[in-house]
Amino acid sequence: SVAVTAVPDEIRGDEVFACVVTKDGVQADAKDITQWCLEKLAYYKAPGFIAFVETLPVTSTQKLQRARLKTLAVSLLSHPDTVDTRALKKRSAA
Repeated sequence: SVAVTAVPDEIRGDEVFACVVTKDGVQADAKDITQWCLEKLAYYKAPGFIAFVETLPVTSTQKLQRARLKTLAVSLLSHPDTVDTRALKKRSAA
């Protein structure tokens, strides 16, 4: 599962932060995820930060709690396991 939210960024104003929950035993690489997103999406839609988390904040009916997700993402910005992938994001000529 993946959920994304905006977090403050000193260069872009807001940056995409992705919280990723992997299945048991599945290894994922943040840079590979960003590269895949850059191939499929506009560069500004690809995540600039990726954190692998145990669970996403959801309600009892399994709906995403967006306010709690945003708070979680901001708190994870300074976490050492959060991967900064902003350097991979470059605007290309159309």
